[in-house]
Amino acid sequence: MWYDGPQGRIHGHPTRYKHIPTRCLFFARRQAIQIIEAAPEPFKTLFALAWSTGLRAGEILALTLDDLDFNHMTVRVNKSLDDATREVRLPKTPKSIAALPMTTMLEAKLRDYIHNHWKPNPAQILFPNRRGTRARSRDNVVRVGLKPVLRKLGIPGNHTGLHAFRHGLATELAEASVPLTVLQNQLRHADVKTTLRVYSHVIPQTQRDAMEQVGGFQSLREPESLLKFKRK
Repeated sequence: MWYDGPQGRIHGHPTRYKHIPTRCLFFARRQAIQIIEAAPEPFKTLFALAWSTGLRAGEILALTLDDLDFNHMTVRVNKSLDDATREVRLPKTPKSIAALPMTTMLEAKLRDYIHNHWKPNPAQILFPNRRGTRARSRDNVVRVGLKPVLRKLGIPGNHTGLHAFRHGLATELAEASVPLTVLQNQLRHADVKTTLRVYSHVIPQTQRDAMEQVGGFQSLREPESLLKFKRK
């Protein structure tokens, strides 16, 4: 698990760094892949969707079959499941409404899930409860689907939820130096300042790495042995 501390990304359990306050936590790409591979259905597909799109938990749980466009390879986001009322409502902000790219790997996973695991229901909810009467709750997904997998893999998960996938994807994109507009559009932040905060916790380490590569001055210094030779 990666933790976001003031000095950049920290790997390990937060109790090992009691002197460093952590702001939020997220899955690294390797961990996300391990979680997806270890999870049973329907959580396997749900986690793959969370990682591949960066959707918020409520947006994932509100998805219906009609939101998947396999012809244009997009996932439509136009609603969200309210945690308190369990009712479907409009997303967080108007900016949240969008059609996001569906990767080829996600397409294959979704097709397999629909053909082999999905249970038809009147509302065509993509991730319905056992009775097919409404969408699964976020608590159910985290408690029944995510936590057991984290324990199995030995990944600390006391304060971990589905948002760890979204924040992890954002971090990977930022570290890949994708344009700011691409990251903002994928995460659908209403304010670019929110997107900049994602970049801000990645910058310290990547900036240090860059400066180590091009900002050093060792090659400008003459070897000590050569200086001694010149003095003679």
